[in-house]
Amino acid sequence: MKKQLNLMLLLLGVSFLVLKGCRKEDGLSTTIQLTSLASPKPGVETGTFIATGGLSTSGTFVMVIESVGSDSIHCTTTNTAPEGSFVTILDCSIITNKGKWYVDSGSGAYKFLKGKGSLFMLFPPDVPPGVLGTETQTGVVWYHK
Repeated sequence: MKKQLNLMLLLLGVSFLVLKGCRKEDGLSTTIQLTSLASPKPGVETGTFIATGGLSTSGTFVMVIESVGSDSIHCTTTNTAPEGSFVTILDCSIITNKGKWYVDSGSGAYKFLKGKGSLFMLFPPDVPPGVLGTETQTGVVWYHK
């Protein structure tokens, strides 16, 4: 009986360690670089993105921008790559050019993609000629059903 109790305690301990090791916050580090190239209508920007690290892909994006008060913006960005698309939600300060992002939803290969992190925006004159702005999102991503 003592042997069985020790075995049960060992299995519970191992299960706890395995589950703790699978926390979603321990996702893979990633960077998503957005380059805004056009503004087809007020409140919308389009351009390209490159994701590296835990998310490795590239494609195009459409960002819908909404003002929040006099110093912040809320953006919904649809990133489209050959293998699927994912939507990120961004909340940013236009005073500090910093903010936070998270993955809201996805399709195709990104159906179960989750992620979150911080971001930093640059605008002219700190970007190349012809570019409306850049945004660097850093954080973690993981897949969760």
